[in-house]
Amino acid sequence: MDIDRHVNILIRRYRTNCPFLLAARLNLHVRFAALPKRVRGFSCRIAGRRFIVIQDALPFIWKRFVCAHELGHVQLHRGLSYFQLQELSPSHLCRYEREAHRFAVLLLTADRL
Repeated sequence: MDIDRHVNILIRRYRTNCPFLLAARLNLHVRFAALPKRVRGFSCRIAGRRFIVIQDALPFIWKRFVCAHELGHVQLHRGLSYFQLQELSPSHLCRYEREAHRFAVLLLTADRL
């Protein structure tokens, strides 16, 4: 999977690297909620609508990173839910998390808009 290419295509298509704007343009509903402290965010589908839920107690810079990370999961790991990820071996889980982290870093550090 070429994460760099995927991020570049999204940025060119939507002319932004803001994860909140990208989520809106991709019809993802971003919500903030009081989550357990160890949970920074997650993505899910409810009644056909896709959501990114972010811990509301986080500083804005972390909310932005979590949104980009969850957007990475939505874009790169279609069809996998959090619960399915928990069933995978630690090495697979780490791979998916690393890919989502890479997606977020590339998205947030893109300098060409």
